[in-house]
Amino acid sequence: MKVLLNLQKRRNTKKKLGVIKSDKGYNLIYLGGATNYLDWSEGEIKGKIEATATASLFKTHWKMANKAENENSYISFEQGFMNLIIQDKDKTIFVKLFPTVNDVPNINSGPASGTGFAITSDGMVVTNSHVINGANNITVKGVRGNFSNSFNAKILTEDKNNDLAIIQISDPAFSSFGTIPFTISKKPTDVGSSVFALGYPLTAVMGDEIKLTNGIVSSKSGFKGDVTAYQISVPLQPGNSGGPLFDSNGNLIGVVNAKLSIGENVSYAVKASYLLNLIDVLPNAPKLQTVNTLIGKRLTDQVKSLNKYVYIIEAE
Repeated sequence: MKVLLNLQKRRNTKKKLGVIKSDKGYNLIYLGGATNYLDWSEGEIKGKIEATATASLFKTHWKMANKAENENSYISFEQGFMNLIIQDKDKTIFVKLFPTVNDVPNINSGPASGTGFAITSDGMVVTNSHVINGANNITVKGVRGNFSNSFNAKILTEDKNNDLAIIQISDPAFSSFGTIPFTISKKPTDVGSSVFALGYPLTAVMGDEIKLTNGIVSSKSGFKGDVTAYQISVPLQPGNSGGPLFDSNGNLIGVVNAKLSIGENVSYAVKASYLLNLIDVLPNAPKLQTVNTLIGKRLTDQVKSLNKYVYIIEAE
């Protein structure tokens, strides 16, 4: 039995799991440390891993402490961590102990999934560079609320250093997004300002309905003092990447792109000024919306307008 990953529960116990390759995919196996250790033997299967439509999320047939199988469970891999998500229970985090390099096995054959948002009526969409990185095919889903249909898109430009990308719908079936209701802020946002994000996290579990999370700007700098980003208290999940971050007046102030795995509600967003810089270097820079029709509206009304311009981005 070759263990590809060795994982230890982060809190309360020293429970250890391993990931092994099987003929039908990958299995999670018990290695030791359970409080009811007399009921478990090393090498027993704790869960079977199945790919979903989201690159970072896997369905898991997880065996509970009493060995009853729970099919409403999922796992996601991040750098150095594995997250176990069981319906109606708190998320459990396992720390990767072995191997020492970041080589989580590629056990997902489905497309990567993230969020994007329109900035022009003619099909120009912003997302994160890491969402579409290395993709041969990019599609946009959810236009006019239709998630059964998708439109092909191409990359116009990328800023990999700041994790930004602009794509263009290039599908003959596409007509128009309509008039963009928000403007892109040129000014920095103060610490303590209320903000909210829209996106499509964990669609395999949470469905295709757009999700709103909110919080405040915690800092004008990001991870390790990165001045290109805001630190925000907005909760993010896999699939939120590339989504818009708005202030209370519906001004776009950033593009969400990361969260800190070892902190609670510590997330980051690339500042909108860097998006404006990227737009400026396009060969044919578009004319952006100059009138924000969301100012003064209630959050519920802002979301009703904005959800027409935020989409699922799939890349493979």
